Amino acid sequence: MRVIALANQKGGCGKTTVATNLAAALAECDQRVLLFDNDPQGHATLASGLGEGDFAASAYDLYLTLDARIEDIRKTVAPNLDLIPAGIELSAVEQALAGESGREWRLRRALERSTLAYDVVLIDCPPSVGLLTFNALLASGEVIVPVDASAQSAQAVRKFRETLEVLRERRGHLTQPRVLLSNYDPRSRFARNFAMDLARDFGDLLLDTVVHHTVRLKEAVAAGLTAGRLDPGCRAALDFHNLAAEMLTLGAGLAEPVADTLPAVAGGPCLTAHGVRFVGRFPGARAVRVTGSFTGWKSEGEPLTPKDNGEWEAVLPVPSGRYEYCFIVDGDWLPDAQNAEAVPNDFGGVNSLLVVP
Repeated sequence: MRVIALANQKGGCGKTTVATNLAAALAECDQRVLLFDNDPQGHATLASGLGEGDFAASAYDLYLTLDARIEDIRKTVAPNLDLIPAGIELSAVEQALAGESGREWRLRRALERSTLAYDVVLIDCPPSVGLLTFNALLASGEVIVPVDASAQSAQAVRKFRETLEVLRERRGHLTQPRVLLSNYDPRSRFARNFAMDLARDFGDLLLDTVVHHTVRLKEAVAAGLTAGRLDPGCRAALDFHNLAAEMLTLGAGLAEPVADTLPAVAGGPCLTAHGVRFVGRFPGARAVRVTGSFTGWKSEGEPLTPKDNGEWEAVLPVPSGRYEYCFIVDGDWLPDAQNAEAVPNDFGGVNSLLVVP
């Protein structure tokens, strides 16, 4: 399953337009597509022809109900195309999950629980970098960043690349960015110069396809249709047909989704270029070590280094495999409080679980 987020922290650059029309174009290419509306504004839901009265469950339930399944919430909106709808209640997710361990992995877990065989999942993100967007990025192997011809939009892309770098460093998560020039009007000299600057600054990250400015896109949104359904011969329909073809070509060389190279843990350890990074918060502790099946459960374990903020940290070369582990804090054996994945042990407690790809 190939998972692609549509994200840019700047609003009005065409994320939802690209998400809904690309989903429809991929479905017309015989791809089984899931469009996930991850924006409390619910614009992808509205653009798919659904109102708030047309669904009882939504993306909100997938975030807050651990046994909720894609199968129970999806709405089929076209042949080969399903939708996970969203409404304003989705804006309450961040507050509801405040302090919850592994909250940034909720969307990935929901996708992993699904037994439906989708070829492509497209996630339409809100115009901000918060918990909903982080969930989308950590569930995705790729992210399409739509950019309109404005200085603010280009700056937002540069800041967004910094966000992807933070995820790589702190969560070991690699997301392939793909920049898309959208709402492009070649009649404007400014827009033409902007397109040349974009090609210079982003090189191979810039997609070849351009989504042109056309009133047909606004008319399609107003009608709750995609451009291809409103007018199959219009310029917008052709642009999204070309974009779908380009994305399928780019995906042909991927042996597996990038997202599948992440450790299967919710919070806790993460992969880095130098090994697995273990972090625990133990203010006032005198000594902290980590031990587990990757050390042969040695009682001396591997030492963690204290930091000024009460955290202890170590980066260890752990081979590929499935492991159980615990922290040893001043002689007490404790599971990792930041890792929601745990298994019972023989002593009536639990061990934390680590999977290294």
